[in-house]
Amino acid sequence: MNIHMIVNEALEPAAVAPIEDLETLQVLVDSQRHRIVTLLMERPMTARELAAELGIGRTRLYYHLDLLEQRRIVRVVETRPVSGLTERSYRAVARAFRVDRALLATRASEPQIADTQAGLLDAMAADLRARATGGAQDAADADVLVGRRFLRLDERRRRELRARLMALVDEYRDGDPDGRETEVGVALFTTERDGR
Repeated sequence: MNIHMIVNEALEPAAVAPIEDLETLQVLVDSQRHRIVTLLMERPMTARELAAELGIGRTRLYYHLDLLEQRRIVRVVETRPVSGLTERSYRAVARAFRVDRALLATRASEPQIADTQAGLLDAMAADLRARATGGAQDAADADVLVGRRFLRLDERRRRELRARLMALVDEYRDGDPDGRETEVGVALFTTERDGR
């Protein structure tokens, strides 16, 4: 008997899913898990396919998938028997994840939230360092862009800049099938405290 089961008919992920708790945000901050989720936004994949794409062992991959599934960032969308085992296909639950800071603030302190968000920047810095020390030097390295600016913006212009940055990143979300993996990070926050 050949059993092939589609777990959820709606295989397409939602447009946006909120991140409502600190634990979920902490799970998603990890670079390897972020790569897994990014691939699963594009299409359903099995652990075998993910391991081959990412160049990591399946045991380690299952650890990441379990965490992502527990936090409802990915889900099983299909199961089928393969050589006496059940093979699962996973899919991200959304095409984008947005931190609901107001909801997070009811469950975690501002310093905890800021520390976790800074962890995302730390993970990006670690990826950049790994690239430099991992022998990935080539002509494309001239395209590495890291910049920092301090701007004085009123609330209207700060929101406008935020919207434009997100729209620009969203414009490239689908990527190019033959393109190279490219990491993009965006951080925008006020630096003044207590109205100073």
